[in-house]
Amino acid sequence: MTPTSAIPDAALRLLVEQGFDATSVDQLAAAAGMSRSTFFRRFGSKEDMVFADMEAIMDTVRRVLERGRRDPPGAVVDAALAVFDHHTARPDASLLRHRLLQEVLALRDRELVSTHRYEDAFRRGLDAAFGPRAADGDGGARIASVAFAAAVVAVHNAYLRSWLRSPADSIRAELAAELRALAHLFAPRFGGPAGRPGARGVEGDGAADGLAPDPGADGPRGRRPDVVVAVLDPSAGTEAVLAAVRGALEHR
Repeated sequence: MTPTSAIPDAALRLLVEQGFDATSVDQLAAAAGMSRSTFFRRFGSKEDMVFADMEAIMDTVRRVLERGRRDPPGAVVDAALAVFDHHTARPDASLLRHRLLQEVLALRDRELVSTHRYEDAFRRGLDAAFGPRAADGDGGARIASVAFAAAVVAVHNAYLRSWLRSPADSIRAELAAELRALAHLFAPRFGGPAGRPGARGVEGDGAADGLAPDPGADGPRGRRPDVVVAVLDPSAGTEAVLAAVRGALEHR
C-alpha cells in the first residue's frame, strides 16, 4: 500500500463546507494543526494540498512496475490495484476530495493531469519491459502498450467512481477480476518471439505458459501481430470498454 498521505481530513472538510475560494491558507493551517509557514513548506498551496499524495502514489506505481518486469501486463494490473488501494485506504479523505473535484473546475483539471500521469507510467513500464520492440518502432507492441495502459486507467476509474458513490469491499475484487480479464485479452499482443516467454501469465486466467502465445496463433511465422484499437468516450463504463475491446479482437 502507498504510504499514508499527509493530507489532513480536517482541512479537506473545511474546503468542502466553506468553499475552496472562500477558505484561506491561514484557516487551512489552523484546521490542520500547523502554522502558516509549515503549511507552505509542506504543501505549497491550497491546490497542492488536495493532491499532496500524488508523488507517493507515483513512486509506488513505479516500484510495482519495476518488480513485475517478467510479467509486464500483470505488473500494470498490480500497479492499478495499488492506486485503488491508496484511495480506498482513507475513505473520508477520498470522499471529501471527490466532492471538491465536483465543485472546483481547476481541481478537476488537475485530476485529469494525474490520470494522464498514471496512463503514461503504465505505458512506459510496458515499453521498458518489452525493450527495443516497443521503443524502436514495432508498431504492434507500441500501440498495444498505449491501448492497454489507457484501458486499464478507464476501467480503474470506473470502479473507483463506483466505490465513491457507494463504498463496498466487494468492488476491489470485481476491479481485480476485470483488469485481469483485460490483460488476458491483450496478452497475445505482447507475445511472440520478442515477448517474455515463461512469464507467470495473468493471475486467475488459467494460462500455464505465461504470455507467450501458440506460435501458429497469429498466422505464418514472423508475421507482425495485428493492431487492435478501440475508441470510446472518456465517460464509457467498464462493460462498454471491455465489450469494445472484445469486439475489436473478434473481428480483427
